[in-house]
Amino acid sequence: MGNSNPLFLGIDLGTTNGKVACFDRWGNLQASSSRPTTTFFPNPGWYEQRPEQWLILLEEALSEIVSILGLKSQDIEAISIANFGPGMIMIQGNSVLAPCPTWQDERCWAQGERLIEEVGPGWIGLGVPQTGFPAKILWANENAPELILKADKILDIKAYLLNWLTGVMATDPSSGPGAKNWHTPVFDYVDCPIERLPVVKQTTDLVGVIKPEIAERVGLPKGISVFAGLNDGAAATLGSGVCKYGQTIITLATNGVVRIVIPGPLDGDLLIKKGLFNWPFIDDMWICGGATLSGAGSLQWIADLLGIPNEVEAYNELLDNASQIPIGSRGVVFIPYLAGRGTPASDPKVRGGFLNLGLEHGRYELVRAVLEGLTFAILEIFNEIQALNFVVKTINLTGGGARSMLWQQMISDVLESQLLYAGGDATLGCAIVAAVGSGVYTSFQEAVDNMVHPFSQVVPDSQRSRSYKQVFHYFQHTRDAVLDAPYPRFEWECL
Repeated sequence: MGNSNPLFLGIDLGTTNGKVACFDRWGNLQASSSRPTTTFFPNPGWYEQRPEQWLILLEEALSEIVSILGLKSQDIEAISIANFGPGMIMIQGNSVLAPCPTWQDERCWAQGERLIEEVGPGWIGLGVPQTGFPAKILWANENAPELILKADKILDIKAYLLNWLTGVMATDPSSGPGAKNWHTPVFDYVDCPIERLPVVKQTTDLVGVIKPEIAERVGLPKGISVFAGLNDGAAATLGSGVCKYGQTIITLATNGVVRIVIPGPLDGDLLIKKGLFNWPFIDDMWICGGATLSGAGSLQWIADLLGIPNEVEAYNELLDNASQIPIGSRGVVFIPYLAGRGTPASDPKVRGGFLNLGLEHGRYELVRAVLEGLTFAILEIFNEIQALNFVVKTINLTGGGARSMLWQQMISDVLESQLLYAGGDATLGCAIVAAVGSGVYTSFQEAVDNMVHPFSQVVPDSQRSRSYKQVFHYFQHTRDAVLDAPYPRFEWECL
């Protein structure tokens, strides 16, 4: 490395936004740009995005980064990529044959259940198994066989992005297989030979260099190194400073997720029973965690319904007013399953709602109830992880929703734990991967020590914690009474 002031680009394709950010070797943000992605809902339970749109918005963001940096863009040394998943993309040559079903997509649930029963749990790790990569392939085999037959390759999202940027179809363990490599038995069962899948590279492996034509289009220098990277959750974990056993992170993004770093993989049967995920991280460590399926996305949903402009000041005012509502939201209960229920009882058919609404309630009770319901869902995940007897050493908080001081304090009080608001995101995690991969730092710990700068600590209040315990029990009792009620679920689209 000859550049004394190298810069690193992190590209993060999330479910709701594609973001590119540039950092220096000390983790200082130099420029950032983001563009919204679009999810389509062609049928009930179907969630899909168009991969071609990803490339357009990411190239726009890269061009904006170059414009912001000016001459400093010549100092960009390396790039790494993070992405949501699991998703499935069928390609023929350079053509995408169908939209990409996202991790939320439920159309392949029955196929996933069959894989669990007939192949066993050895392939389970990344995301909800019933909506995982193999289940998506099996659904396509049975419902769109003409597309599968036409496809030269079947890619996960990471491989699609790396192929766009470098021309190499490669993925990493956390993004594609959710294991050290593809699980041959499950892909044999779905009639997809391993040869049709991308090669699996390690996180800091050099995949290639940026394509000259892309560099020219966006204004980047030619020959920039591109490293394999991580999935978005793993990158956000690293970007928050979490890289050692026992360190834990709560991410408040579109999804609400709890992750802990552990020494190795867990048994697949346990993962199914508890609704947990488990995939490789860095330095031979693994991640174990669970998801609410709807996190800060629920806050955005209620804000949109209330007509709140998508502006920081407007959101801050909304949350400031919600903070004046007492604990318990004056009796309003929010069941936080707008996209189905996640850990510890996965069920895509469950839906959310408000209970105990009265004429005396207003918008701020609703907003606070949304935050409380989501926080209680996070507590249930946290309790499942603690029941596995892993030592929780520290808890970091990150994601767009974590910027809310009300939500920070609420989570600290409900978990009765001190939190570190890290502020780092997946783009910073990617920059750390790029810095280690290019040799600026010799270890992830050294990179984290130099590049991650936490914002603040949050300490629980014992009196509020006692109040939240009462509200949590009431939430569970009310939620369970509704979910266990002896009436059929309506198939509303059929009415």
